[in-house]
Amino acid sequence: MASEDKKYTAAFKKEVAQKALKQDKQKLDKLSEKYDVPVSVILMWTTEFEKGGEDAFEAVEEEKKSAEHEVRNVDVEITDQKVADSVEHGVMGDQLNYKRLTFWSVFGIILVLIFVKALIEMNQYNVQNTQDRVSSESEYFQVNQMKRNSRQHLESFGVVDLENGTYHVPVDSVISRMATDEE
Repeated sequence: MASEDKKYTAAFKKEVAQKALKQDKQKLDKLSEKYDVPVSVILMWTTEFEKGGEDAFEAVEEEKKSAEHEVRNVDVEITDQKVADSVEHGVMGDQLNYKRLTFWSVFGIILVLIFVKALIEMNQYNVQNTQDRVSSESEYFQVNQMKRNSRQHLESFGVVDLENGTYHVPVDSVISRMATDEE
């Protein structure tokens, strides 16, 4: 909107606003085309004209002119040479404490390395612990399976070697037969 105010004079704004007030809102498009001003700007000018009256646009222009001409020059004396150099170059000079900067950089790097090492150790511990648990469960499962197979073999009848006539008999039946034979 500031660019529109700069383009048009107060007399032009006043003329367009007066014509817009006399016309119907539907005819604002024709007025907009005639003066090459957007309808929204025309509406804004009519509002300003209605509120401020005949002198609404002159007051705005006078304020702008007075603001443009109001320039202040300020003289500043700088006694500190460092500040004067900074103002001249546009930047402040670095006054870094390199010993402190180096200390904290090395300290930070060491802390990061310790943290990474701790993470690696925790990961290795967890992997080893999981492997041990899985292997112990696996060995337990294998031992139980072997016991079941042995018990089943001991408690059942079957052929060991048919050509030689070797058979296996349940232990309980052998014990009870031996006990009956002794009587």
